[in-house]
Amino acid sequence: MEEMTERFYREPYCREFQAVVTACEKRKNGWAVALDDTAFYPEGGGQPADHGVLDDVNVLDVHRRDGVIWHETDGPLEEGKTVSGKIDWERRFRHMQNHTGEHIVSGLIHQKTGYDNVGFHMGKEIQIDFNGPMSAEQIREVELEANRIIMNNTPVQETFPSAEELAVTDYRSKKELSGKVRLISIPGADLCACCGTHVKTAGEVGLVKILGFEKHKDGVRIFMKAGLDALEEVIAVYDENHKISAELSAEMQKTHAAVVRLKQENEDRKRALYAMTVRYLDTVVDAVEDGAPLVICAEEDIERTLLGKLAERLLEEKHARVAAVLNRTGEDRFTYLICSRSVDLRPYAKTLNSALNGRGGGKPEYIQGSFAAPLDAIRAELEKVFG
Repeated sequence: MEEMTERFYREPYCREFQAVVTACEKRKNGWAVALDDTAFYPEGGGQPADHGVLDDVNVLDVHRRDGVIWHETDGPLEEGKTVSGKIDWERRFRHMQNHTGEHIVSGLIHQKTGYDNVGFHMGKEIQIDFNGPMSAEQIREVELEANRIIMNNTPVQETFPSAEELAVTDYRSKKELSGKVRLISIPGADLCACCGTHVKTAGEVGLVKILGFEKHKDGVRIFMKAGLDALEEVIAVYDENHKISAELSAEMQKTHAAVVRLKQENEDRKRALYAMTVRYLDTVVDAVEDGAPLVICAEEDIERTLLGKLAERLLEEKHARVAAVLNRTGEDRFTYLICSRSVDLRPYAKTLNSALNGRGGGKPEYIQGSFAAPLDAIRAELEKVFG
């Protein structure tokens, strides 16, 4: 059974097959089915499992445990029954494209740097870890070379060398191997031990796109897509950039410069608004009576740091006993900052929050939070408590 199963699921273009159910077990979230043959690829080596159907039940996942390939299904199948299996071909082919694209990229990086692929995962995007650093220029060069390999439609070859041949073959592998070893060869790009599914020629990959990279431990982690996944990514990014170029009235290849310019203009406006707000708050402070027991300032759309400075100025420059600064955030909604140098404010937080549908607290010298009440009600309650 083991040999038959291994032979079957390694034939990547096999989409339909028949097999006999050898076991069916009830599991927590469904059933687990074993077959005497299968074309379903079990999750492993960083590659997700195939999905599909067995007769009228859906295959949701596939795993190998103790030498047996178990198909997780949403319904039971009768032991001893011959069933028809059908692979979700689009999912399978995308995995084949992505896995082959990863081989091309990893092989080229190994050729150029000598680094090893020490981590690999295929999900919404491919994630590959290498045990050495790379620059953006090096990664871009690899991306271009990978797509040249694809354009040349380089064949993807599968071989099973003898132990003697393997001993003198320079191939990539994440671990020491023994027994029957399967090598995937992409001339000019890679020679690697692998049990995954691959396309027959590099041209079927279609496209490799590096999405980004980051430092990872002492090396680099690369994010990429290949095949239809890469094409969909490029189309989505193109469409977004087209919208941005229209909004900015900029050519599509000059949107970055337009965004930089817009960002600078926004920063200039923010600085100007900050300066205007500071001057406005000067007038607010100047209008306050010196030594008042309670000062209430209600503002709108004022930066939080400036509200804090306003409260400090009311205490320091105007010698207010209690300074309450409110900032409107919506209909009958305000944030509050209440400060004092002579009153322990903590006991009052609960009273105010209860009366004004508020929340918050703080320290003896200040309390902060939010109120959900009309401004007149807030003023009245503050005057009742502190006036």
